[in-house]
Amino acid sequence: MTTSTDVLAGHTPLPGTEDWEPALRLRAGMLADAVAMSRRDRVAPGVLDLALRHGAGHPVGPCAVIDDLPAARRAFLTGDAALADPEATPDPEVAGWTGEVGVLGTGLMASGIVEVISRSGRPVTVLGRTEASLDGLRTRIRASTDRAVAKGRLDAAHATAIHDRIRTTVDDADLGRAEVVIEAVAEDLAVKQALVGRLDAALPAGTPLATNTSSYRVADVCAPVTSGRPTLALHFFNPAPAMKLLEIAGADRTLAATASAWGRDLGKVVVEAADRRGFIVNRLLIPYLNDAARAVAAGADPRAVDALMTADANHPMGPLALIDLIGLDVTVAALASMAEVEPDPRLVPAEPLVDLVGRGRLGRKSAAGFHEY
Repeated sequence: MTTSTDVLAGHTPLPGTEDWEPALRLRAGMLADAVAMSRRDRVAPGVLDLALRHGAGHPVGPCAVIDDLPAARRAFLTGDAALADPEATPDPEVAGWTGEVGVLGTGLMASGIVEVISRSGRPVTVLGRTEASLDGLRTRIRASTDRAVAKGRLDAAHATAIHDRIRTTVDDADLGRAEVVIEAVAEDLAVKQALVGRLDAALPAGTPLATNTSSYRVADVCAPVTSGRPTLALHFFNPAPAMKLLEIAGADRTLAATASAWGRDLGKVVVEAADRRGFIVNRLLIPYLNDAARAVAAGADPRAVDALMTADANHPMGPLALIDLIGLDVTVAALASMAEVEPDPRLVPAEPLVDLVGRGRLGRKSAAGFHEY
């Protein structure tokens, strides 16, 4: 039940959970989403939990949380039916890509992906708009490896080899030697589609073209592909050198097996997701973050909400601090993308999110969001 001292100011994301403890009540919508995703997409509970642990840092995944609930609460979320437990389908016995990788993009996400691939010993060719943007990518990667060397996590010779394996270009044709090409540009569907269409015309027939999108389907981003080439999502998490999860979506069995083997060679924990906006992690995580923002709209103190989830749920970061890290504008855009195809009121950006974005408070990158930096 809620009281005058309720940290969530009475906010209840999932009707029927009003008497649940605040930390569990705030996660109730995410737990219900996990049940729906497991059944709709035939995703094993263990896969959902693995994704949230490695993609969001949650110490316990949503299905494990549900399993530990009292029977009445568990039944409220799951009904009489069990979650999906599909039989594992053996992957085709194929090796991952071992050769050169092409990356389109020069921002933070692209920089991290390039570093991860080069660290694995594979050469990388990076396509950028300008030499200046490519210089920025090299500077970010050098700063990252310098920090790793300073902390004793990387030796200087290995750092030099990482940089030597990276080639940069402004010419599409220079991606022609790549075994697979990954677009990692801004999360703007029109921009992605224009660049994917351009790459489809420039790349050799049969070269797989991957998107690092976090908010759109492969079918959305790769709609301009007319050559018949293989397409898929290779969704790395930010920062790519530190985050272990790699989501794969939109690929046939052989291509998915190849990509999975490649991802494991990079040191990633790989999960396969349905080709839906948000895949697994963002479809479960982003609405939960929005639920926290709705609690603020109801009168909750952002500091208290974050303290609740770090103390009572052992999350490494509170939901509002995580929004600040992701970027409020990015969070709003992700919600809007999912809301375009799902009539779920929890996907409508909360009023505080919209208000703060309108005031230029975008999170850490602007030194202010729900918190000050």
